[in-house]
Amino acid sequence: METYIKLKLIRLDNGLTQEDVAKWLGITRSAYCSYEIGRRKMSIQMLEKLANFYHVPIGRFFDANTQAVNDSEHYGEEPIYISSLSGDERKIVFTYRLSGDKKRGDIMKAVDEKEDNDDGKE
Repeated sequence: METYIKLKLIRLDNGLTQEDVAKWLGITRSAYCSYEIGRRKMSIQMLEKLANFYHVPIGRFFDANTQAVNDSEHYGEEPIYISSLSGDERKIVFTYRLSGDKKRGDIMKAVDEKEDNDDGKE
């Protein structure tokens, strides 16, 4: 399967729009669209950014097979697809991925505090 087709499948599997991915990459939606339809080849550096964004090995864009993007080899359990999450859950994941280190730290601190509070209620 061609890389440009995999770009689209992985994006759709994660419930994202071309605009979402383009924003994260720092390019226009039109530029990203040209990658997805095979009009332009994506650089290795851009593919590395996408691999980090989707939390998949870069080889996923080149593999002959079409494994699920969020498969259990990466998570150690049943896969959880972003597309299966609620709108609020997707917003949290997308915000985390677009955030810098400080904001990610703040998000994780809030999650840890929530877990600590919930543990005390059991």
